[in-house]
Amino acid sequence: MTPLGVVVAFFGGVLSFTGLALGSVLFMPPILRLVGRMFGSSATARLAAENALRYPERSSRMAIGVVMGVTLVTMFAVALESAKRLMMSQVTGDVPEEFFAPMDAFAAIMMVLVAVSAVIAAVGLVNLLTIGVVQRRRELGLLRSIGLSNRQVRRMVLLEATHITVAATLTGLVLGVVYGWIAAQSLLGSVPTLPDFVPAGLVAPQIPWLPVAIIVAATAVLTLVAAAAPTRLATRVAPVEALAAD
Repeated sequence: MTPLGVVVAFFGGVLSFTGLALGSVLFMPPILRLVGRMFGSSATARLAAENALRYPERSSRMAIGVVMGVTLVTMFAVALESAKRLMMSQVTGDVPEEFFAPMDAFAAIMMVLVAVSAVIAAVGLVNLLTIGVVQRRRELGLLRSIGLSNRQVRRMVLLEATHITVAATLTGLVLGVVYGWIAAQSLLGSVPTLPDFVPAGLVAPQIPWLPVAIIVAATAVLTLVAAAAPTRLATRVAPVEALAAD
């Protein structure tokens, strides 16, 4: 890739992710609505889905940090595997595994660095979810006073966290696959190689399933961590006390 191409790619990536962050309030609510249908039609599931959609700006802020982290990790993994596939399509015979060792090491370092930023985003999710529970203290007290049990309230808060993290993870995986494939294709797809100086052309995105499984498992842990403090907080105050609060 030429120096001009590197500059264009860098600023294009910056503008693209900035657009995602600023436009999250436009595309995240429909995704949240679609994911909400996956949790069934029970009272707690419907309440959790409605709470996630009642304040779209807050829900979008909760989700977008996780979306960015998952997108970046998936992007590096898909770009690496797609680049390997492009290189292997341009050579005949077997390619020794150590040939890709520098690429694997670089990608691993970048994914670890991005994973740290994803953890920071997860902390923001926990804080925003806790603030949301505090702001709905009277509402939760009212729900408990009309018959909702502590278990149902805790389940509702857990479903809210699950709702947001599942929507964010699915969005991040899709964006990561697209960005990673475009990156690998742009870098190597049109590069002429020996012996015929023929470009590799288009190849299908190569999805590494192990990193995807790790991302899904990390999301499950994030959901439990994010919901731990809010669920305790939601049932700690007596209904009468919550309803009497200003």
